[in-house]
Amino acid sequence: MNPLLGDLRAFGAAARKELRITRRYPTLLIGMFFWPILLPAVYVLQAQAFSGNGDPRTLAAFAERSGTAQVAGFVFIGWAMYMWLSQVLWGPGLALRTEQLRGSLEAVFLTPASRLVALFGPSTAALVPSMANLAIMAVAARLIFGVELLPEALARASLVILLTIPAMYGIGSLFASAILRFGEVGGVVQLVRGIFTLACGVTFPLVMLPDWARTVALTLPPTYFVADLRQILLAGASLGDLATDLLILAVLGAAVCALAIWAFKVTELSARRVGMLGRY
Repeated sequence: MNPLLGDLRAFGAAARKELRITRRYPTLLIGMFFWPILLPAVYVLQAQAFSGNGDPRTLAAFAERSGTAQVAGFVFIGWAMYMWLSQVLWGPGLALRTEQLRGSLEAVFLTPASRLVALFGPSTAALVPSMANLAIMAVAARLIFGVELLPEALARASLVILLTIPAMYGIGSLFASAILRFGEVGGVVQLVRGIFTLACGVTFPLVMLPDWARTVALTLPPTYFVADLRQILLAGASLGDLATDLLILAVLGAAVCALAIWAFKVTELSARRVGMLGRY
């Protein structure tokens, strides 16, 4: 069999395995309908309370800094990134750790499939709940808070999402590589998720950050996802208006994936030398 076709079949098998496990434990899906609505809704209600329930002066100040007066839309789009990142880090990012705990990691590495299957395969399955989360948040924002997303902008928004996929799952794969070296990285996942939440402007405009923090934010792919999605869905920006951002997003995504592949090769060699593959 052609090696490429074999690896594609292995990718499909890895994705089906993850989806079947989720199907066997349907209560895992409860959070997919609960957190995407509750988390952003809490911040929207806080914003409404602090602003005097829509005082025109506070809305004007917010619009001046964020580029939109739709507070709920602004917050929901920010939390869409947070939910996606969380799923990436706790799912594909810890997939190899899960295999370790099951005692199946060594068996996975004994298969003739490319190592990229073990690294990126779980990410393929994670696309399904991630996209479902985004859809649930869009519906909730519309029904609960009356957020008016521009229908003609949905196709442009889909392109931004597609360009973000390599970057997001590249970040998750970096954590998967770290598993082979350190074993447990749950604490680091929490730390990094918090940093991204703060630096990427999930609940506030980036102009509120100090200059050095904004510089750091511009090196993080999720920053461009959040900003560009807000510009497209809330302000009606065209792809031409965001061409530079989209190019940067694509380059960062390729760079993160390349870094993840390199890190995986290095940590795999180290794990083989010290016997980390079979440890818990």
